[in-house]
Amino acid sequence: MVQSSGKTNPFPGLRSFELDEEHLFFGREGQADDLLTRLNRTRFLAVVGTSGSGKSSLVQAGLLPSLYSGFLQDASSGWRVAIMRPGSAPIANLSTALNTPEVFGVDASNDDATIRTALTESTLRRGALGLVEVTQQARMESYENLLVVVDQFEELFRFKAQAQGSDRKLAAKDEAAAFVKLLLGAVNQRETPIFVVLTMRSDFLGDCAQFRDLPEKLNDSQYLVPRLAREQLKTAIAGPVAVGGATITPRLANRLLNDAGENPDQLPTLQHALMRTWDYWEEQGTPQAPIDLEHYEAIGSMARALSLVKVHSPPGRQPCLSGLR
Repeated sequence: MVQSSGKTNPFPGLRSFELDEEHLFFGREGQADDLLTRLNRTRFLAVVGTSGSGKSSLVQAGLLPSLYSGFLQDASSGWRVAIMRPGSAPIANLSTALNTPEVFGVDASNDDATIRTALTESTLRRGALGLVEVTQQARMESYENLLVVVDQFEELFRFKAQAQGSDRKLAAKDEAAAFVKLLLGAVNQRETPIFVVLTMRSDFLGDCAQFRDLPEKLNDSQYLVPRLAREQLKTAIAGPVAVGGATITPRLANRLLNDAGENPDQLPTLQHALMRTWDYWEEQGTPQAPIDLEHYEAIGSMARALSLVKVHSPPGRQPCLSGLR
């Protein structure tokens, strides 16, 4: 009978790294400091990059831990963080994010949750300062700040595009504009400590000109995610392996670096291949042996790791294809 090594797989696969995985997030040391500098200046930050470049991971496993540690100048370490995606109902989704238990709301199982979320949405729709009003009504402690993270901001443009040619065209245009006004209205005032962070694909930058004042704000607060150098990518491979209590052979590390190449779009595929390689290595029941080429090639390498996803997905680790960002 094959015995499990008992080690925890340190690679997230296709999804982005999360807040509690800061200890597994390697290769982008120092970049969180750059984000803090921009966020401190205008309370608004747009993290921009190609698909798969690691924007969401940098925010959740890089920026957020720094905020909670109190590293943002002129702000305390008390944070309430609402994370959302615009989807097909940006203002409603913002209301839902604000009313999670860890932000301003109550437990979803509580009957009051639906009522509070509806009231919040109504307040948000009143005008450009709706988010400020909602935050003031929540009566945060004097040392607390609100951070709204709008992940995959480009969904707002898809939301407008999907309404083209339908009877929802005008309503969608108005809602998208109102959503942007809520974000800008919140960061352009200083009485209530509200900060906004966006993640967005760089090929949608030109679409931001559709919204008044958004291009100007982006010019002040944009951060283009740098491509990982070979040494940084090597750290992103070897670091989590070491944290997980295993070792990786130099020849496999070099093979992974060569297979990934210089294309930032390959980062999610690399993470996915590493997760599958770790799982296969662990199944062999030889925890003292290093992770080697034989384990990587058994899962099809990067070239076939995605096509073999169903074969090598153990229970509880199904990949999130939307995490390709």
